[in-house]
This record gives sequence, structure tokens and C-alpha cells, in this order.
Amino acid sequence: MKEPKRFRSIRKISLKTKFTTASMSLALVLCVVIILISYYSYRNSMFNRYEENITSLVHTAAALVPKEKVNQYYETLETDADYDLLIKQFQIIQEENNLKYLYAYVPTKEGLHVFAQGTKPGDTGHFVLGDVLGTDYYPETDIQAANALFTNPDEPKIYITRGSDFGYLISAFDVIRDDGGNPLLVVGADMSMQTINDTLRGYILLVSAISLLIFSTFITIYLLFLNRSIINPLQVIVDNATDFVNINMDENLGEIVALNIDVKTGDEIEILAEAFNKMTRDITRYIKELTSITSERERAETELRIAKLIQEGMLPRNFKFPERDEFSLYASMRSAKNVGGDFYDFFFVDDDTFCITIGDVSGKGVPAALFMAMTKATVKDLVLRRLPVDEVMTVANINLCKNNEQGMFVTLFIAIINVKTGEFQWCDAGHNPAIIWKKNGSVELLTGKKGFVCAGLETAKYTMNESSIEKGDIIYLYTDGITEANNTAAEFYGDDRLVTLISSQKDRNIKSLCASVLDDVDKFSHGEPQFDDITMLGFKLEE
Repeated sequence: MKEPKRFRSIRKISLKTKFTTASMSLALVLCVVIILISYYSYRNSMFNRYEENITSLVHTAAALVPKEKVNQYYETLETDADYDLLIKQFQIIQEENNLKYLYAYVPTKEGLHVFAQGTKPGDTGHFVLGDVLGTDYYPETDIQAANALFTNPDEPKIYITRGSDFGYLISAFDVIRDDGGNPLLVVGADMSMQTINDTLRGYILLVSAISLLIFSTFITIYLLFLNRSIINPLQVIVDNATDFVNINMDENLGEIVALNIDVKTGDEIEILAEAFNKMTRDITRYIKELTSITSERERAETELRIAKLIQEGMLPRNFKFPERDEFSLYASMRSAKNVGGDFYDFFFVDDDTFCITIGDVSGKGVPAALFMAMTKATVKDLVLRRLPVDEVMTVANINLCKNNEQGMFVTLFIAIINVKTGEFQWCDAGHNPAIIWKKNGSVELLTGKKGFVCAGLETAKYTMNESSIEKGDIIYLYTDGITEANNTAAEFYGDDRLVTLISSQKDRNIKSLCASVLDDVDKFSHGEPQFDDITMLGFKLEE
């Protein structure tokens, strides 16, 4: 049987809360977007300005270098007035423009050969003409980059470094060449970028504060407008709708009156209120008309519900006997729309014998359900008295015939099984033949003497049949709701199709067998309504 679809419950959140949350979320997202755009725009602007500034300073310093004396100074390591003036000018440029370092050098594989710099004597990083700064001062990668810049005019002239021993720097370089185009010197400058970080941090805080202020003001005005023009009118409609529903829930049908919701917004909400007013008027009129028409139908449906409760409440649902491993069983019943009187039952008679029974009462509704309950109780009482199975059927027939003014009857099958040996006595009162599904896979109908339907004729006599099953065999009982199920072509499901289906099963599990039968009946029916209960019971003698 298909499991009913389970719908996930939806948590109720007010419209005001949703609008407020959505508005604040949107405002927050916009603030973040504006801050990010402002940050990257301002950052790029600052970087461009620093690049232009430091590039200009490097070009200025390079123009001061006397190219014609560079080789002389390196060869003699002696300075003159021109060199001293150059050093003075480098110091002025470095100090007045907040450069961390301003320098000129010739890169070689051994390191950087100092030509001039703007660091004053005594300050950290001061070197003189001819000093060689190798890997003990500069990383190997910086020396390689300097050599590449010296020999390749296409190398980048701007670098930004983070996390080095020299701090967060922007560096610019220019290569001085002689008249023949040969490189003489590299002039470079380093400028600290910490100021940019501080400036950016302050800028972001300012933009964030302004954005939050603007959006907070906007959201406040927007929510005030939203409350007045949308949420409050909708709340009026909701309150009236709730009142109208509560009247229905209290079943005060005589007091239901159409509501008059007074909402004046001049838009779709006012149209909604007018539509709701009309709807309540229509519902009020419809309920009054429906009350008089459906009273008889409600009584019939109530009778069917009661019959269904009686039927389902009488059937055992516990198919497990933890202390017994000699057998297993399973049973199921799917009621038709118009409840009939199918039933099944199973119980121990004593330690070694176990009774299974199945029946199908004629008729529908409460009378059939009550007759089923009486039949089930009568059979169980007689079996527990240790009467032979044929006598159980005979006495049950006599008792059920009494006061049977409606002429109801029941097809009935009773089997009492010895769970140790597999031998069983059975009696059939006009019921569908039981099916024996052998351990080897073969399927056969249980044959023997059958009697007239129970409660049909008070003088009817019944015969006890004796059979046996082996360990691993299954006894399968069912009602005509299976074999008489019909499809769109008015064809019956039939015994042959049922036997064929059982013989094709690979899994010898009773529950799986019942599910397969039910599924095959549904496929055969092609959507045709189920007009009779479908009931089945399986008993397996375990190995």
C-alpha cells in the first residue's frame, strides 16, 4: 500500500517581519557593495598616484647623475664635488618626499654595487660608493630581478612588495644608459605604503558610516510607508478572515454572516478586500444551501467511517511471536471505498497448534462490519474450546443463522496447524481455495471437501480436511477482492494470474509476497476503482 505523502510544515512568519528582514538584508548587501566599490576605486586611485609620484622622483634623480663620470667613480672609488653634490641632492629628494630609500647601483651576479644613495651617514641602510650588497643583505630573487632589469629594457619598472624585511613598499626604477645605449646604472626609490593602508582604513570607516546612515534612514521611511499602505490594510483583511474561519470552526453555522471589510487604499489591496467581502457572502449562502443537502450524505459517510473503524479495530496487527521460531506470518487488508466485511485472525490454540482464519462477509457498511465482528469472535471462541475444525464451522453456522434477519452470510476458511509437524486440519465454507507455495517453488491450490457458505443454511454440514506442509512451505489465504478485481476491459484478475505471480516470486518473504500481489492487482486494474476489500494472510513453516 502506497505511503501517504508527508508535507513539511511551514513555519509562520508575519509579513511585516519578512519585509523588514528582506529590506535590511538588501540594505546590508547594498552597503557592502558600495563599500567594496569605493574601497577598490579609492585604492586604485591611491596606487596610481603613488606610482606617478615615485616614477617622477626616480626620473628626476636619474637626470642628476653625471653619466660621463660613472665609470670613473667606479674605477677609482674616488669622489669629487660633482659626486658630493649628487649625494646631497639624493638626500634632499629622499627626505622631502618621504622616500624610505633612494639609491643608484650596478647589479652583478655577486650583488648590487652601490653608486650613490640618499640615506645619511649614521642612518640604517647607509652605504658608500663601491660597497657590494650581496645575498647577506638582499634576497637572491631581488638580485636576479635587478640583473634582469639592467639587461632587459622590457622588464617592469614598478614593484610592490609585502612581508619583506624592508616592509610594505612600492619601488620604482630607471636604467641610465650611455650614448651608445649601454646600461650604466639603475636608479631606484622605495616608498612606504603604510600610509595608504591607514588612509584606506579611515576612508572605509567613513564610507561605511555614511552608507549605513543613508540606508537606515531610507529603510525607516520605506517601512513606515509599507506599514501604512500595505501591511496594515492586509492585517485588517487577515483579522477579518480569521474571525470568519473561527466562526466555522466553532460550527455556529446559524450565526455565520458575511463580513464587510472597509479598506480604502485605491489599489489592488482594496480590490482584494472587496473580493473577500463577496466571497464571504457567497460562502454564507452556500453553507446554508449545503447544510440541507448534505445531511443524508454525512450520515452515510459516518456509517462507513464507523464500519471501517470496527473492521480495522478487530484485526490483529502484531505478526511477531518473539519466543516462537517455528513459523512466521503476515497479513494485510486494504478496504474498499464502500467498506465490506473482510477479516482475518490468527492465534495459538495451545503450545503446538496455531489457528489461522480468513473470511468475507456479504454486504457493505456497518451491518457487514458488525456481522464480521460477530463471526470472528464466534470462531475464535469455538476454536479455543478445542472443538474439531468441522464442528467449529458447524456450530458457528448455526449461531450465525440465528437472528440473521438481513440474510447475511460469510465465506470462511479455518485451519488449525501443528507448528511442530506441519500437519493441519482445515474446513472451507465457500471460500476461495487456499494456495500452497512449496519450498521447491511449485504452487498448488489446496483441494478437499468444501461446504456451503456460513450463515446461509442452518442445517448445512461441514467436513474436516487434513493436509500437511513441510518446512519452508507457505500457506497463502486471500479473499475474492483479489481474484475478482477487474480492469477497464471488464476482465477479472483470476486464480490463474495469482498462481502465476506467486510462482514467479524469488523472495520467499510473506510480507514481500503480499506487497507484490497488491502491486500486481493495481497494475492489472489500470486505475479502475476498488469495489471490494482486498485481504490476504500468509503462514510459513520455518526451516
